Amino acid sequence: MFSLFATPLGFLMKGCYKLVGNYAIALLIFTIITRLIMLPLSIKQQKSTARMSLIQPELEKIKKKYGKNQEKLNEETMALYQKHGVNPMASCLPLLITMLILFSMLPVIYGPMTYVSDLDKDLVNESNTAISALATVSTDLKNNDTTMEELLKNNDNDWDKVKKVIVNEDDKNYKASYKLFNDSDSKWNKIKEIFTKHPDIDKFITNDKYVSQSLVISRPELTTFDFVDKKKIDEYGTDFSDILDPKVKEYAENFNYEIFGLSLGAIPTFKSLLLLIPLISFLLQIAVTLVSNYYNKKNNPNAKVGKGMKVMLLLMPLFSLYISFSFPAGLGLYWIYSSIIALIQTIFLNKIYNPQHIRELVEADMEKNKERRKSGKMTFMERAIEYQNEQKGGKKPVFSDDDDDSEEQEGEESLKKLSKAEIKDLNRKKLNDARKRMAEKYGDEYVEDDN
Repeated sequence: MFSLFATPLGFLMKGCYKLVGNYAIALLIFTIITRLIMLPLSIKQQKSTARMSLIQPELEKIKKKYGKNQEKLNEETMALYQKHGVNPMASCLPLLITMLILFSMLPVIYGPMTYVSDLDKDLVNESNTAISALATVSTDLKNNDTTMEELLKNNDNDWDKVKKVIVNEDDKNYKASYKLFNDSDSKWNKIKEIFTKHPDIDKFITNDKYVSQSLVISRPELTTFDFVDKKKIDEYGTDFSDILDPKVKEYAENFNYEIFGLSLGAIPTFKSLLLLIPLISFLLQIAVTLVSNYYNKKNNPNAKVGKGMKVMLLLMPLFSLYISFSFPAGLGLYWIYSSIIALIQTIFLNKIYNPQHIRELVEADMEKNKERRKSGKMTFMERAIEYQNEQKGGKKPVFSDDDDDSEEQEGEESLKKLSKAEIKDLNRKKLNDARKRMAEKYGDEYVEDDN
């Protein structure tokens, strides 16, 4: 599913990269654009949160009055939401979209050449497949305490004999290689060609100092940049970049996928300066949480924060820390950019959409609602309440913009329709019910009054 959304995000990222020629800066521009696109939703969320703070006293009254009648409590709560234009789910949508963009960015971060470059995608896939196959057989060789040079030497440099060792159904030591090469002569011929050119390349690709072992097989595209990294070539002493297709090699050499000289394709560890990305991301998420809590308490001091919300607020910083340590640094950098913009946005929106401003908006909306209802139009919330009542066999609800208690109004209207005798009987019944409850409470004998 995330790959589906990765395609349009990749087009956007490609445009940003072509504009500045640096992936880290392009990622910042990308984040700003996506946040601007989501701004209307964020404004709607802010308005809904502020409106919720205004109706909190009324919500408490409803809870006290109908606390034991869950069905009636839900009905009255929904009616109150509708009256003040509150959508209780408004805060969920921006969060869901943010998470969707975050995880849809994973393929774009993992595959910069696939999504950002103009290279032929089949050419990129061929390169990725070759690197992944090379890493698979190299890992099997290392796990068997040998190298391709030793294996060739022990088998008289005969590739047919070497293949029988590696691609052997009965030899569980080379299980991954057998699974990969058993039905694919083309893959084996490609690997043979690479090892013929560089017999010691397996020692390079299995060295975590030069190539990330957590990415090389599952995300080989990021390893492409390791083959053209001049620092690694100079340090190791051998240039293996000629195993790449010339077009892929040229693009990888010119692609700026770094920040302060550190690859955004690497996964942060405690041994690398990339460690700063998860830590900054974590601290920024804490800042966002604290600022959000500050404004929530300021705008709605009487509101009670549920346990679920408290847990959620604590989990978000920890989640950002986990994400930043589990995936390439590019994703952590995107999270940092998002947190900075979210922090600015939270302060900005709370300054504009404060309780006083929202109160004015609510009053204006209530006037509009009166006109709308006169024309017979209904909101989604009103339709939901009407449908709920119809399902129970009740009458359609009458939505009012007045603050009077609807039940008391209905009671007064009903009394006006009764005769004096009927009103007298109703009052006598209420009195008898009250006496009966008192008698039961104090253990007295109850005698019903028929007068």
